[in-house]
Amino acid sequence: MSVLGSVVNPFVGSTLLLVVVFVALIFVFVRGRKKNNLPPGPWGLPLVGVLPFLGRDPQLTLMEWAKIYGNIFTVKMGTTTAVILTGYEAIRDVFQRKGALTSGRPHIPTFDFLHGRGLVCADYSMKQRAHREFTLKYLAKADIEKQTEDEIDALLQYIRDTNGEPFDFNRTISSSGSNIIGSILFGDRQEYDDPDFRNLIDSYRHAAELSAQASIQNFLPFLSFLPQCSEGKVAWNTFASHVKRLLDQHKLGYDAGATRGLIDAFLHQFKTGDSEQKWLYTDEDLLANCQSLYLGGSETTSTTLTWGMLYLLSNPDVCEKIHAELKEVVGKTRRPSLADRPHLPFVNATLMEIQRCNYIVPFSLPHKATKDTFIGGYVIPEGTSILANYWSVFMNEDFWPNPREFRPSRFFDEHGNLKRVENFIPFSIGKRSCPGEILARHEMFLVLTALVQTFTFHVPKGEVLPELAGTTGAVYVPPRFRVCARPRDLTSD
Repeated sequence: MSVLGSVVNPFVGSTLLLVVVFVALIFVFVRGRKKNNLPPGPWGLPLVGVLPFLGRDPQLTLMEWAKIYGNIFTVKMGTTTAVILTGYEAIRDVFQRKGALTSGRPHIPTFDFLHGRGLVCADYSMKQRAHREFTLKYLAKADIEKQTEDEIDALLQYIRDTNGEPFDFNRTISSSGSNIIGSILFGDRQEYDDPDFRNLIDSYRHAAELSAQASIQNFLPFLSFLPQCSEGKVAWNTFASHVKRLLDQHKLGYDAGATRGLIDAFLHQFKTGDSEQKWLYTDEDLLANCQSLYLGGSETTSTTLTWGMLYLLSNPDVCEKIHAELKEVVGKTRRPSLADRPHLPFVNATLMEIQRCNYIVPFSLPHKATKDTFIGGYVIPEGTSILANYWSVFMNEDFWPNPREFRPSRFFDEHGNLKRVENFIPFSIGKRSCPGEILARHEMFLVLTALVQTFTFHVPKGEVLPELAGTTGAVYVPPRFRVCARPRDLTSD
């Protein structure tokens, strides 16, 4: 009896202590919510919050919670209190209409290699706005089509050289996307089989794949010692060092009288611009912007095109309809150009449906309230993190019937004309929307049309297409797959 008591009594004592701590934490949590007048939301556990309940696809879990708590609700993710925005109206209201108050950026441990700088991680400030405006103006004037067409030549030749044998489409299109953003930044491209180039691509793809497991440190920073977090940090630092090497090499050839790309335009501003504005353009900012743009311009667009190929392989009738439209409008003697785009409605509808069906960024990067902000009847305190669930926009069953069905026709009106859809926001909205939107739109159109015009694609014999389901990480990563390509006979009708 005494032996049993010696076991039970300490257990009861420790249990009571845990209960007391648990209740105290709940009291603090509830009091904090009431004090800050935060929107209601699901209960979580002490310390970890709702993290254990988010599941494999947190975007779906948060959509279910929105049905209970409304389109603006609060969750505790580890040590972070976050307001979640669900649906187009909530996102537009907070990010666009109240953008000046909600465009801050909290610390994101995953991207520590950027040191809180650059278009991705810099807090909302005069410097961040200046860099964004500078980038937008440059891209608006750049000859994106010429730089993209040069890379498409290399991409098509690479595929021809496979002679119909299977190749890794993900890796190939990543190489093409990296070269296009590299051309915009530096003015030149790299060969697909260049070891340094392959290492660069492998580094950011590996980092993106690890980000799902490593993201725990964003909410529980004290767990950064975990192997997956340490490995993720190494992967991101490796990527960062590769881009720094490219930048350092590029600087050696700098000529004040020439502009090879966006980096030179930035250097002109730094070296010869208005002396009162030079503090806005430092070497540290240049490096962070270069790394941010290279990552965004490489991974997001190539991921979208990879999903696109999966959908075209799964829907060959759509692929053939694209080819028929290209043959009718463009012909067979030249490649499609941006001037053809207004006359290719089915191509445009298909690109929009590709972006909608498996939106590659299910969540916004966290925003931060820059001041106490009134949202949906609640006061969101300064410094509070705000996350948009973009998946809820593109998978809204009320707006998109059977949203998992791949159907480009949903972007046509009753007269068969391509329609403008207000809540189609693949590049987000507001002051933190994607600065590379114009580049991405042009690139996706030119690459997809060139591929479909030039080749037919099929799954290698004995292999099957993977399911159209990805892994949520830094982006919604598609499964790996291989394809075979056969040149179309452009001489036949």
